[in-house]
Parts: sequence; structure tokens; C-alpha cells
Amino acid sequence: MIQESFEKSIIVSQYECDFQNRIKPSAIMRQVQQVSTDHCDALGITAQVYEETHTAFLLAKLSLEVYKDIRVGEAVKLVTRPALPVRAVYNRYTGLYDEDGALAAAMDSRWILIDTRTRRILRRPPEGIDWPFIAPVTQEHSLTMEKPDALEAAGSVKVAYSRIDQNRHLNNTEYADIICDCLPIEHFQNGSVKKLVLSYHHEARFGEELTLYRAALADAPGYYLCGMLGEQNCFEANIRF
Repeated sequence: MIQESFEKSIIVSQYECDFQNRIKPSAIMRQVQQVSTDHCDALGITAQVYEETHTAFLLAKLSLEVYKDIRVGEAVKLVTRPALPVRAVYNRYTGLYDEDGALAAAMDSRWILIDTRTRRILRRPPEGIDWPFIAPVTQEHSLTMEKPDALEAAGSVKVAYSRIDQNRHLNNTEYADIICDCLPIEHFQNGSVKKLVLSYHHEARFGEELTLYRAALADAPGYYLCGMLGEQNCFEANIRF
């Protein structure tokens, strides 16, 4: 039977939270990443299947929206629902619900399937992957990216052991921590992250060093940030409070 959605309940741990005892954006992203993996594993689309078919999913874009604070010790139910690909882009929408059933946060992620040997985008799964998700896209966020003209230097970050995944590149969830680390702590003291939009343009591999730039957004409390490897733009982001 096709599982069009998959649910998982968690208790928010202290290590996932910031100094205000709120779950960090990166921790939400990690929980969403895990429930997505659990869903695929339950359907037999495992890491071994990807290895045998020389395929991998790469995250292209995401939007995380937070509607209410999620705090340490709270019970949260994650409901994730993937959809049919649209022009080779796979949508997965995951909601996080509090104990009263209210939607506390949601993430809209867009993925591409690639051939790991050629690095080419695949418009359909190869033989060996029986893609079971047939539902159309029904829930989406705006992925609009505001980019100011003038940017200021915001430091650098090295892709070290603690930040890499099994592919030896900067894990998708690490970008959220890098972004938050670039910002004045007063934003987290006086408020909380309401929306994070991330576009992933180029892999950052182990040992490489990203040069970071930022600029304040004009229409709301928030920032544009990007990370560069020389002339190569690895990621762009908007974060709003």
C-alpha cells in the first residue's frame, strides 16, 4: 500500500534548543531530514538502493516557516508528504504539530535526483527505484529571494569533520547554523526566526572554506546571506524575524 504521508512523534531535546529554550532552525531541519529518510526506508527506498542505482537526492531549495515557538520538552508530531516531480523537481512538505494539533512550523523542500557518476539531473527514477509517490503538489511556500545590492563581509567557515555528511560535503542542515551564527544575537534575544529561505547552488566539500557575506533586508527585520568559494556562489538565504 502506498504511503502518501508518514508520521513520527518526537520530544524536543535540550541539545536541539537555543539559549531561549526554543528549538533551533537547524534542529527542525534535522528532524525533517530524518522523518523523510524514515519514510523512504519504510518503503524500501534505502541508502543501499541509491548506492546500487548510482543515484542521490540533492536539496535544491527550501523554505522553513515557524508559526509559534517550539520549546524543550514539548511533544511534536511531524507529518511529511512527498509529491510527484514537476520538471524534475521533487517537492516534500513537512508540518510540525504541537500537542493541541496546531501547526507550529512547516518546511517546503525541493529536491533533484542525480546520477552520481555523471552528476546529471535525472528526470525520472532509473530501474531499481520504484517511485511510489503519486500525489500532486498541494502545499507550497514562497521561495522568493530578496537580494540587496550592497553586501558586507560576515566572516568565513571551514567545512570540517563535524559539519559533513556521508558524501563528505557540508550537510544541508548545517547552513542554518552558519546563517544564524552570522547575525547579531539581539535578534534571537528579542524575537525568533519566522522564515528561512535557502537556495543551494554548489556543494561545499570537506576542507573547503566559505567566505560569507550579508546585508539587511529592506522590508522586514531580516537579512540576505550568501557563501562563496572564490567566484562560485554556494548558497543564498533570506532569514526573517
